[in-house]
Amino acid sequence: MSIIEQTWLDLHLDAITQQVSKRDKAHPYQPGTGPKLEPCGTCQKCSAVDYHNKRYYKCHVLMKFWTNGPGTDIRKKDLACRSWEPATEKLEVVTTRNRAPRIDY
Repeated sequence: MSIIEQTWLDLHLDAITQQVSKRDKAHPYQPGTGPKLEPCGTCQKCSAVDYHNKRYYKCHVLMKFWTNGPGTDIRKKDLACRSWEPATEKLEVVTTRNRAPRIDY
């Protein structure tokens, strides 16, 4: 049994949820607010950081807040947040500048 009345908790659930997400420094929004069943690992903003021969995953949206500790690490299997975008493959840019001209004999 809680010392807080259930009706008050039901009315203020949004405010409590926002306070909890403010303490989460790894996700820009609360996990689970994005597309259903999509994990963070499928997001374009999921970045891999190699540090001391280990790989850690962090959200690129919060890059200026990254630390070398676990406080800003995400797990690839965390549920996606509202900033989720589908990952795209990296394209290699091909140019024909500075190529030797083709000579047909």
